[in-house]
Amino acid sequence: MPVSIKGSGGGGVTLDAGAAASNTTLTLPNVNGTVLQSGTAVTPAQGGTGLTSPGTSGNVLTSNGSAWTSAAPPVINTQTFDIVGPNTWTKPSGYSANSRVFIQAWAGGGSGARHTTAASASGGGGGGYSERWVNLSQLGATETVTIGAGGVSRTGSNQSGDQGGNTSVTITTGGTFTVYGGAGGIQAGNGGGGGGQLSAASGFTPGLPNFLTDAGGARQGQGDTTTQNDGAAMFHGGGGGYTTNAPGKNSVWGGGGGGGAGASGATVAGTSINGGSGGTGGATGTAGTQPAGGGGGGTTTSGAGGAGRVIITVFPA
Repeated sequence: MPVSIKGSGGGGVTLDAGAAASNTTLTLPNVNGTVLQSGTAVTPAQGGTGLTSPGTSGNVLTSNGSAWTSAAPPVINTQTFDIVGPNTWTKPSGYSANSRVFIQAWAGGGSGARHTTAASASGGGGGGYSERWVNLSQLGATETVTIGAGGVSRTGSNQSGDQGGNTSVTITTGGTFTVYGGAGGIQAGNGGGGGGQLSAASGFTPGLPNFLTDAGGARQGQGDTTTQNDGAAMFHGGGGGYTTNAPGKNSVWGGGGGGGAGASGATVAGTSINGGSGGTGGATGTAGTQPAGGGGGGTTTSGAGGAGRVIITVFPA
């Protein structure tokens, strides 16, 4: 019974199944982009010259218009950067210029405040989150990825927390984009605001700020039991907890906020679905987790913020 074989370029041929495979000459439409699965018993001919299907089973034969090459099919390439400071992303080989690239970035979380009065030792805000899709052709052979540090722990008497560092990724065609760190907890004041996309965070600002332009402003939290604006918007970190027994605020993509020290013991840290959790507040505040968690407030030592992170994923075209 005749067997039809069709190349991905659209051309087709018919083989007589009764013929011996080793004696069969098969001419394929050698058009740029045509792909033939390797590991078969077919012996294609190119320009009158037989070419036995090479490579390991599962490889693909790809035409460039004049020749066939055999290689393993491309897979998803993921590079993760956790080290604070400049890092280098290297473009993977074997991907077309039109391959899509997904860039995800988290900034550093702010550290908690340190204050001898528990109710005045507020938590740090979670770092912000941002993402971008680009074509592989927009990226150079290497690009610089800078990871923001978490805010440093406070041990001195009555000190506000430290701002989390910004995280940035350069794009050869498209400029640098930046995501902003969470604010440090304010001693004898408000909890730190969550980081955002477009500007640096600060202490809590009441009201309903603009979703895009306020730094964590869209969903930063004061942490008061009566005023709880969680970091529930996608890109913003949770606010740090403030006042007696105030928990840190939650987030979806940004880091969770750190809890305030609390007059009657440790307080609850804010959580995040996709970022790091905030630290708990207490006599010794605990650190926020990477990426982007805010540190807890403390009466002797505050918790540090969690560092940022970048994940760059390349998908086959």
